[in-house]
Amino acid sequence: MEYYKLENKLAEIKEFAEKGLTDLKSTGMTCIDEYWMLKKGYPLFVAGNPGAGKTEFIFEVMINTSIDYGWKHFIYCGEGGNIEHIFNELLHKYLENNYKYVTESQKVAAEYFISEHFIIVDHDKDFTIDEFYDLAEKCERELSIKFSTTLFDPFNDIKDEVEKFAGRDDKYLEYALKRVRISSKKNNRIDILINHVADIHPKTDRDSGRDYLPPALPTQWARGRTWWRRAFVMILVYRPYTFMKGTDGQLHAENETHIIVQKFKPKGVGKLGKAVIFWD
Repeated sequence: MEYYKLENKLAEIKEFAEKGLTDLKSTGMTCIDEYWMLKKGYPLFVAGNPGAGKTEFIFEVMINTSIDYGWKHFIYCGEGGNIEHIFNELLHKYLENNYKYVTESQKVAAEYFISEHFIIVDHDKDFTIDEFYDLAEKCERELSIKFSTTLFDPFNDIKDEVEKFAGRDDKYLEYALKRVRISSKKNNRIDILINHVADIHPKTDRDSGRDYLPPALPTQWARGRTWWRRAFVMILVYRPYTFMKGTDGQLHAENETHIIVQKFKPKGVGKLGKAVIFWD
């Protein structure tokens, strides 16, 4: 159906008025749930400086949702090393220990769990945005599974088709991000893109006199503000500098990471703000 009158959706309207937004899922980290929770049917965009922990953060959420809800994930991770390196990272997260140091029974249990919940895409192949989502659907059919999330990391690995848009990068990006939105809604899943940030001008810390890069604004993601316009949930992963002090007057910890919610839609999935996590 291409258009609706109110009465076409009256039952859904009454249910929403009664219950509000439902089926929100925890990230597995209470401090983050205060600012953002997972809702299928909507995409997620994540950005940060190199080394900020973008992939680390998403893998943590994926492991938690697999444990808590049985979610399955389809992953392209072009900067995570070889396929075996990515699987080893997932095994490490699940075990909360180095794979080679655990018992054989722990290894077998972890291997089964990761095999059941994660599919890794060959990142030596080039994919357009359409080809990537087509491959996810093909994989679902062939393996008789249903993905709750997909991840393309990093976005600049996607084979762009700027030439189809008269060489205009902004128009191509509008198309690509709309395609992500459509995919999430069509498949009732969370399609995740990881992006870099643009060049940020350094500032000088008053106390130490040292230069630092502040958190990127939502308009400062790589390839422009189209990300801000097209986003549903927009999260920046930021590592504060250890020579700087936080609002409590204490120096930031070595393992401290800020998860900054810069945009959220639909209403009810979160709020603007910053959660602080500490990597173990």
